[in-house]
Amino acid sequence: MTADHLREKNIMRADFNKTNELLKEINAALQVSLEEMEEKYLMRESKPEDIQMITELKAMLTERDQIIKKLIEDNKFYQLELVNRETNFNKVFNSSPTVGVINPLAKVSVRCMCMSSRNMTTGVSITHCCVPCNFPQRRPAQSEASPVASPDPQRQEWFARYFTF
Repeated sequence: MTADHLREKNIMRADFNKTNELLKEINAALQVSLEEMEEKYLMRESKPEDIQMITELKAMLTERDQIIKKLIEDNKFYQLELVNRETNFNKVFNSSPTVGVINPLAKVSVRCMCMSSRNMTTGVSITHCCVPCNFPQRRPAQSEASPVASPDPQRQEWFARYFTF
């Protein structure tokens, strides 16, 4: 019984070794096949639509580069033209221009334009001036009321400020 057991054990061990060797050979063959497939995958040809897309993108990139280059050149041209025109302007008008700021709050008197003229919409004669002026003014009659004439001194001051620059 021990001899039968040892024989069966040796037979099973031999079958195991054969199977193990066969599996190693299959594994090696699969490894070689995998390497060939990876190499073939890396060396594959591009798809026609991919090549077309790449070509179109390169053309767009080239076109945009040209546009950017043209815009940079135009910008330089206009900057130089601006300097040239400013130089010529300063030569013609004044060699050292005085640059200032407009002050909208500065008070400058405006000539009164009302001068007892008739209001075109109502036909009523304007008799009260909103801005102090040197023109003779007549007093309004009791029947005609001027929209500017108001007993309120704040309103008169507001009109005076509104029409004074």
